[in-house]
Amino acid sequence: MVAMFAFGWQNVRAQDAIKIVTNHPDFKIKVKRCAASGKTVVLDLILTNEGVSDVEGLEVVGGGAFGGISEAYDDEGNIYPDVHVKVANNREYTNLSQGLNIPTGVPMKVSVRLDGVANSAESIARLKLIIVCHAWGIGYEKPVRISNIPISRN
Repeated sequence: MVAMFAFGWQNVRAQDAIKIVTNHPDFKIKVKRCAASGKTVVLDLILTNEGVSDVEGLEVVGGGAFGGISEAYDDEGNIYPDVHVKVANNREYTNLSQGLNIPTGVPMKVSVRLDGVANSAESIARLKLIIVCHAWGIGYEKPVRISNIPISRN
């Protein structure tokens, strides 16, 4: 009976694991953190080009002024269309970062900020993040999808 309970719990935990779909085998993303302060949530992502060639002209598209192209959903069913992005050491969050180069094997930090997130939200059920890269054939019609991101709160 204990073994069944432990196995069942392990299955539930495995189902809650973060899932990431980049739509290209050379494009990898890791979630480094997802932390809340009040109603603001910041996700830090690490993008990596694992291909053999450098990629130029990458764009990370947020939401808001672009009509909610990138958007997030929390585990309570709320939608957040105002997705702000910041790449590497840029000082400010914007709705669009373009003309980025992602050399092979060199990680690139991207931060995503969501404002107005409910204090009771425990996770981001799904982040739809538009990353345009013509070399990889990804863009508006093939968004990056990251699911089941737990929110840490102080």
